[in-house]
Amino acid sequence: MLRIEVPFLLPVEYSPNWRGHWAQRYQAGIEYGNAVYCECVQVRNRSGNWQPFKRARLNLTFVFSYKRRFDEDNLRARFKPGQDALVHAGMIEGDTMENLVMGKIAVEVDRSRAPLTIIELQEVKDARNSTRESTKNS
Repeated sequence: MLRIEVPFLLPVEYSPNWRGHWAQRYQAGIEYGNAVYCECVQVRNRSGNWQPFKRARLNLTFVFSYKRRFDEDNLRARFKPGQDALVHAGMIEGDTMENLVMGKIAVEVDRSRAPLTIIELQEVKDARNSTRESTKNS
């Protein structure tokens, strides 16, 4: 499992419920995407001979400094610039359904660690291909 910690939280502007100017949304996405990209490149460079995951499970943990209820769908939508940055940094081959499986999304409250996004990537063996292979051999 690969763990990436980004000392930023998701851009509010990427929430489906946000109402504002498109330029603000665009700028917030660039800033968050760049933060995720930089952390990914550092992790990738430390691991030596890096190959992007062909198919990965993505688990996300968001550390906030305050307690409130969050909608999982909104959190997933707000992570879109980070997901694009994972592809751009070469961590995963793509963010299509063939390359990326969405895992769990968790929220923690910890004033000493917030703001923080924890990204965990784990390679997934493609069960569909192994099923196809076993039916071919029969």
